[in-house]
Amino acid sequence: MKIVDAHRWRGTGRELLICLALLVALWVPRGLELDRFVTVDERLWLVRSANFYCALSEGDLEATFQSEHPGVTTMYAGMLGFLWQAPTYREDCVSTLEPGAFEELLQQQGRTPVSLLAAGRFFVVLEVVLALGVAFLYARRLLGLLPSTVGFLLIAFDPFFVAHTRLLHLDGLLSSFMLLSVLAFLSYLQDRRLRDLIVSGVAAGLSWLTKSPGLFLFPFMGLLLVWELAKGFKPGDRVSVIFKAARQAFLSISGWLAVGSFTVLLLWPAMWTDPIDVLGKIFYKATHDAQVGHKFPIFFNGVVIPNGRLGNEFFYFYPLTYLWRITPWVLLGLLFVLLGLLWLRLPSRKRQAVSALVVFGILFTVMVSLGTKKFDRYMLPIYPVLDLAAAAGWVLAARWLRDLMIARYDWVRLSKWWLLPLSLMGMAQMAMAFSTFPYYLSYYNPLMGGAAKVPDVMMIGWGEGLDQAARYLNAKPDVGDLQVFSWSDPACFSYFFTGMSKDTPTEDEFILDPEIVDEFFDADYLSVYIQQQQIRLPAQLLDYLALQTPEHSIWIDGLEYVRIYKLDEDLSAAPTYENVNALLGQMIYLEGYDLPEHEFSPGEVVSIDLSWRVARAPG
Repeated sequence: MKIVDAHRWRGTGRELLICLALLVALWVPRGLELDRFVTVDERLWLVRSANFYCALSEGDLEATFQSEHPGVTTMYAGMLGFLWQAPTYREDCVSTLEPGAFEELLQQQGRTPVSLLAAGRFFVVLEVVLALGVAFLYARRLLGLLPSTVGFLLIAFDPFFVAHTRLLHLDGLLSSFMLLSVLAFLSYLQDRRLRDLIVSGVAAGLSWLTKSPGLFLFPFMGLLLVWELAKGFKPGDRVSVIFKAARQAFLSISGWLAVGSFTVLLLWPAMWTDPIDVLGKIFYKATHDAQVGHKFPIFFNGVVIPNGRLGNEFFYFYPLTYLWRITPWVLLGLLFVLLGLLWLRLPSRKRQAVSALVVFGILFTVMVSLGTKKFDRYMLPIYPVLDLAAAAGWVLAARWLRDLMIARYDWVRLSKWWLLPLSLMGMAQMAMAFSTFPYYLSYYNPLMGGAAKVPDVMMIGWGEGLDQAARYLNAKPDVGDLQVFSWSDPACFSYFFTGMSKDTPTEDEFILDPEIVDEFFDADYLSVYIQQQQIRLPAQLLDYLALQTPEHSIWIDGLEYVRIYKLDEDLSAAPTYENVNALLGQMIYLEGYDLPEHEFSPGEVVSIDLSWRVARAPG
């Protein structure tokens, strides 16, 4: 009995050490250098967090509705950042501030947006690590210790997943809560423990509080219940047996939905005032965004789409972006697990869990592909789910190799050499993550061509690199007097630049407003971002800059993200024309035309100058 207890304690201690090591592995790539750069949307979420904090402080429950996403868990993280770094902010706050007014208020209080953003990010990382830590415990029960450990190492160092789980934004939190909800629900289906159903419902509610795609969990959990019901039925079962099983399934999904709904109601004060109106705004936003597409041009697969509508003809958008964003080791693991499912090599208990993870990845991809508005980050929830499935594939392959070697060489029976491929794969995953630190968004799959090929396929850049441009210009003499024009989102540059910065004028402003052109060339410097070059806006300015040599370039992981130009010329050499910007046959643009400046008489031959641009190479 003492020997059994000793083995049990030894096993418990080992698992405790593994859990602690995984928590460290989850935290380290996410929790360091949180003040390095700013992404495009984080400025809005910092302001919304401040307004949310202000609304709660003043008891204005209705004003806790700041966005239709709704982003409540993100705003709670941002609010905790304010309580940590600026608890007295609420003394002068207003719950309806816009970004400009918010930044003026911070300046008056002697605070910087970057420090508050980093504090909010800290609590996002804390939420993510806690959610993933609990998710690991469920994966341990479903898949076993080794597959779940390998899986969460893949998750911990998945560059694209890491990138979004350290931002004051939505998708990283959404993905973590959805993973926890799915694993807890699968555990409930296997063991029928009520607390697992409650944990899954709470995690689902947190995902709904984060972003509307979390609602995908409801039909998916229903599908899992139907799957479980179908497995339990046998030919000749009485109607009473079938009815009892269906009743149990209905009670399960109802209880799960009730727990998730209560979580939403409990944590979002806006739901206490007018829940029908709040839910209506959320559903309208979700369906509207899926139909209207982007406001701005989009670059994808060598084509600039002027209206930003990536419709059904781009059904391959998400599968292609997934191939670009995932690591080779996960792809190989998914191949192994698919072979294992086809050859029935997985034990039945693990087979059900792994199959559910794979089905989740497929169905979620189909769901997001139906929308017209597409970003690679919208598919983030499948990354940790498929990472875990890939780990099961790797362990299956390693054990198959072990059995093959034991059948031939008996001396290897007691050795642990077969764990070596898993260790090497884990180290390779870590190396890929840390090679892009802290700009994890710059990672692209080397199997697809990496940095050399990705500018021809995907729209690149979400603000990373503009911080380095600001720091470069901060080293200039008399930086306080410098005026710099930068990319359209001001926070990515201005939060780091100590001089004066403005947004680069639009295409129409360059063409139609000479005063803006004069003001532009009276400035000192211009930073041009990689996205501007991909979608060619403003085209007239980029045509002009093509003849100039940048003073400095910012490179990250083999990609040129920013070019910095000294503005000491005028635009007199650049062509002027009436703007058209019409895309013809998905291949060429008619940018505009120029007519002679005189009245035309009947029968006169008129020479018209046309400005063309190639959108993609013809076949």
